[in-house]
Amino acid sequence: MLTKWLSRFLWFYIIAMFLVGCHIYGIVVNANGDNVEHLHTSWLVWQGKIPYKDFFQHHNPLTWYLSAPFVAALINNPHIFAIFNILGVFMLYLIAYYHYKIFLLDQNDKISALFVAAVTVSSYSLLWSTDYRPDTFMFVCFFIGLYYLFKFDKTSSQKSLNISFLAFFFGFMFTQKILMHLIVPAMLVIYWLMIKKITVKQFMKAIIAPLIGLSLFLLWLHHHQMIELYWRSNFIFNQYIPKIFEKQRIVYPPTEYIEYYIFIPIAAIATLYFLFKGNILERTYSLMFIVEACFKLFYFSAFLHYIIFWLMLSIMLTFMLINKLPKGKEACYGLLCLYLLFMVFYNYHTTYAVEAKNRLSKTGHEYAFNVLTPCDYAINGYYATYNLKAKDAGYYSILLGQIDVLGEKVGVAPKDNLNELVRTKLPKLVSAGVFWNTYWEQRGKSIPVHQIDSALINTYYDYTGLGDLHILKPQYQKHYCVYNGKEWKYMD
Repeated sequence: MLTKWLSRFLWFYIIAMFLVGCHIYGIVVNANGDNVEHLHTSWLVWQGKIPYKDFFQHHNPLTWYLSAPFVAALINNPHIFAIFNILGVFMLYLIAYYHYKIFLLDQNDKISALFVAAVTVSSYSLLWSTDYRPDTFMFVCFFIGLYYLFKFDKTSSQKSLNISFLAFFFGFMFTQKILMHLIVPAMLVIYWLMIKKITVKQFMKAIIAPLIGLSLFLLWLHHHQMIELYWRSNFIFNQYIPKIFEKQRIVYPPTEYIEYYIFIPIAAIATLYFLFKGNILERTYSLMFIVEACFKLFYFSAFLHYIIFWLMLSIMLTFMLINKLPKGKEACYGLLCLYLLFMVFYNYHTTYAVEAKNRLSKTGHEYAFNVLTPCDYAINGYYATYNLKAKDAGYYSILLGQIDVLGEKVGVAPKDNLNELVRTKLPKLVSAGVFWNTYWEQRGKSIPVHQIDSALINTYYDYTGLGDLHILKPQYQKHYCVYNGKEWKYMD
């Protein structure tokens, strides 16, 4: 009877949290730098622009090509940010679903598996971090691949191995960051090959589809003559990012992200236990936990969304350990129910209660959405991404003072001259603030990289009232933006 009521409670909780998550992260907390950046990139792709060649990006391109037609259909919809944020919430639920399936595969305990899913979707950190970004889609593919890899362990099914490898490949096509997460699963596959758990024939069959996909990707890069540019933008460039940061290179989760301080210590204990007494899945999770800890504690974790994979592993390890307890599992379930109820309040308190009062105030993203058209040019601000549907005045559009400085250093492209861009293209929206050198700013030195000349600002622009944003004076603005079959242009 207790099991039946717990099951009902957990299913109700998971559904309720989906509605809460969609409301808070879709309606109340709306546009942010990451989702504006990737929506904008998708829009550029829809217009025929080629990533890396026509504009800077340092992620793999699958997110933008899949999203492009949907972004194009919604480009003038004021709810576009909410719609794609809700898509991010849905992706978190897919991650939770495969957590559930992996746990069931290993432990065959539906109640504990439901707890894993419920804790995942109630996490303030995960709800906050899994929005419309390539990383979110990569994590979905990673856990699909992991599930089918361990399904192969149970069944020796060629189909499961094929799906696993293909899912990992799609994860790579969303972002190459998956390669770090695949270190331990790759070691496991090599081990299985050595002990003949996987035969050479099975392995060769499983890699056919990923190899075809990779070959097509390389042919696309070759066709556009940008294999070297892609390598510099996506691998050499990303290797240098940790070197930008000094004080912020390793950041522990702030205290408001309480899940880390609950699940990571328990997962550390679980890891020690499973390394000696765990099965293959438990040991794999334990090794992934250790590898991820090394990356985050000793290499690079400058922002919260870089640490969420560690939390996902920790949640799973915690429940694997609870399931091993000889006594007291029911008491743990009771505490977990209280935790879940607390997280409803906690998510409300830390998001809705804080953000709802700001809901009617206009942000830079929303202002830009209302005043810019696809015919305009724009220059984003320092550590800001305002532009969704206008053209970028230069090659680099985001994190000016950081991305462009590093891009020039590794040979991607020279920095843009913002003053020259203003003179030649008269962007409708610009930032008049200073664009600092992020590398030196992290080291206590204020060294400017860009600042648009005040004479240009005074001549051509009016202040918007938002941050450093300035808008082109009415007499310099053009009108009647239309698509002429090839590009967006003003009629006048």
